[in-house]
Amino acid sequence: MLVVAAPAVALTPCGNCGSDEVRMRARGSAGSRRTAQVVCARCSSYSELCVGAYAEDQAARSWERKPHVVPAPPAARVVRGRVPMPEPTLVRDPLELIARMLVGGSFREPSEGRSTMPPLAAADIAGAVGMMRDSVAKQAVLAVALRGQGVSLSSLGRSLARRVMRQIQWQRRFGAKPALRMDDPADRWRMRLVLQDAVNDLVWPEGKIAAQDAAKAAKMRKGDYLRVYGIAAATLRQALEDGRKEFSGRVFNR
Repeated sequence: MLVVAAPAVALTPCGNCGSDEVRMRARGSAGSRRTAQVVCARCSSYSELCVGAYAEDQAARSWERKPHVVPAPPAARVVRGRVPMPEPTLVRDPLELIARMLVGGSFREPSEGRSTMPPLAAADIAGAVGMMRDSVAKQAVLAVALRGQGVSLSSLGRSLARRVMRQIQWQRRFGAKPALRMDDPADRWRMRLVLQDAVNDLVWPEGKIAAQDAAKAAKMRKGDYLRVYGIAAATLRQALEDGRKEFSGRVFNR
């Protein structure tokens, strides 16, 4: 059950739009399973989803730490003989809808003029995700949209390993010296480390470490590490793009 609770301390205005319509949303009874999140009613900006007995206090501190973004004025183009027109708004990433499931509520798809289209609810988004056929693309989409929260990244790495191994075997078939041999247990262990690095860099790109340090941790030559990492990263990016297109097509029927 979703409850809009009155926080013990006054919440700061939204750093994204400046609105004072900021609410604390809490779920569950008091205890370790209680969750809380601060949400702006105007622009839907939100804090981290905090869990535990002190979820409200943690959510309030997370909201205060959010950077204050100053919105840039919309660019305008001048057409001869006409009033300056604002540039059309950018199309939002459909993966944002998955992240909105953590906040609750609904989302109305923007359209020109009057529209009778019903708003998108969390059940619609969850249904579109559940109907995705590519398991690797589905896991990559959820991992990126939810920033790894509630997603098994190790399962994504195992699913990705099969595709990366096929790429390495394909290169070996055409005469290239393989960077790793899958019949060697030590190389399989190195493969898992490289895949974990690729998945972590996709989900948390701000925490990427230097290739030299990563290769040293995997006990590999830097050149071999970069070859395997490049294959894994390219495969992940392709899976993410495929998942983005499939999810968008299922939720918007495009």
